[in-house]
Amino acid sequence: MTKIRVLLADDHAVLRAGIRALLDMQPDIEVIGEAGDGRQAVERVRELEPDIILMDIGMPGLDGLAATRQIKENHPRTRILILTQHENKEYVLPALKIGASGYVLKRAEGDELLTAIRAVHAGGTFLDPAVAGVLADNARREPGSPADPFDTLTEREREVLILLARGKTYQQIAETLYISPKTVDFHRTNLMRKLNLDNRSELTRYALQHGLI
Repeated sequence: MTKIRVLLADDHAVLRAGIRALLDMQPDIEVIGEAGDGRQAVERVRELEPDIILMDIGMPGLDGLAATRQIKENHPRTRILILTQHENKEYVLPALKIGASGYVLKRAEGDELLTAIRAVHAGGTFLDPAVAGVLADNARREPGSPADPFDTLTEREREVLILLARGKTYQQIAETLYISPKTVDFHRTNLMRKLNLDNRSELTRYALQHGLI
């Protein structure tokens, strides 16, 4: 039997160990590697060429969405299954738009995760029922209603938004994202304008209200 080769990408080692234990019990699934952040995930894919990646979103440095985008651009045949605690549309819609094949919440039962892995490997799409509800609500939005300003942010602006909301300094953000403090300020100015926010406290409140931190 040809096994489904899986890469685990999550910054919580204990969670990775639990998922690995579950998957190792399956005769048709093999965990071939792990990554603790998005950059490691990109590197592991290049080295190991997995069939499926279980990808967390909220990881340090390069987050799961940015890593997914890079991986799909360079390894389009690799299937990515988002496994996260975030169920709001600010994460669900971008993940699916950039090529994720499925979206499962971390509170899901083990059998549901296994079903998702097998469905995605077979070429299908799997959505957690709660996530499917989010998509249905979005589809019911009346034609002509204004788009969510968050959807207008670039991937880098979203990264800066989250790090600012977490209280990081310009220098810390620059070091995390490998850009200059001046570039951080440029992205901050743009995202504040797009979201119609005036100061950092409003930015933090926005992030909290939208489940970004």
